Amino acid sequence: MSLAQRAAEFRTAAVGGWLRDTRPGRTVARVVHGLVEIQLVDRALALAAQMFTSVLPVIIAASVFSGWHTGAETISDQFGFSTKTLAAPDADTSDPSFAAFGVVGLLMVVLSGTSFARALGRVYGAVWQVPSMGPRDAWRWLAALLAVALSVGLVGQTRDLSHVHYVGFPLAVIGELVVWTLVWTFAAFLLTKGALTGRLLWVTGALTAVGLTAVHAAGRVALPRITANAQQHFGSLGLAFTSVSWLFVMSIVIVGAAAIVRAFADDEMFIGRFLRGPDGVADVSDRL
Repeated sequence: MSLAQRAAEFRTAAVGGWLRDTRPGRTVARVVHGLVEIQLVDRALALAAQMFTSVLPVIIAASVFSGWHTGAETISDQFGFSTKTLAAPDADTSDPSFAAFGVVGLLMVVLSGTSFARALGRVYGAVWQVPSMGPRDAWRWLAALLAVALSVGLVGQTRDLSHVHYVGFPLAVIGELVVWTLVWTFAAFLLTKGALTGRLLWVTGALTAVGLTAVHAAGRVALPRITANAQQHFGSLGLAFTSVSWLFVMSIVIVGAAAIVRAFADDEMFIGRFLRGPDGVADVSDRL
């Protein structure tokens, strides 16, 4: 069924009152229906767990080759606490056996970490109704994982732009938006096997970027106090719980953005027509 046909069906759907009689009402109903249909909370919980067990270990393991600073700065920027509070032991990175273990360990972490990309692929597959990927597409999982892990570190580095006189803060925000937009557009492209039109990809990436940037801004204000309180009462366990909770909020944004874009792609108004494109492409599964 094409997106245009789905838009027509929603127009005649049996919903009551304002939701049935007005175009904005039908749009709201479509968005709510999409979020419920995708099982937003369940999907976000699963994705958050995979981010904690897959993406963060990749960032930390990669830091073996950069003296731990990259991973430490990323965790401090994203979760509001310093890794120095964990009292991690110093390691002699000049030891050849340590270097060999680092290479093997990094490889194992990356390979096992594709579980995050598989979970994200299932989200996009459910939203856009595209077939799930098989072993032949494993490189897509790996590429998506590395792209997301790299982007998290790059977003932390955009904070340096805030030191520029007069225009520092806007530059930092724009830099973060650009990084997030690129990576989530790329991830959606990879994990749907190119089934989506360019407009759908870019709007999904941009909406995800706006949401994550807003969450990150709120985290810079709230997280230091929250994590300090959690560590004071529960130690490292409190930090882990806070991190997973914040990843859940980020996952809500990632899953919700995809579902909202899909709902608007079914829209009967100009937004839907724009997203569907001049050819009115609608069922993405027909393009596979």
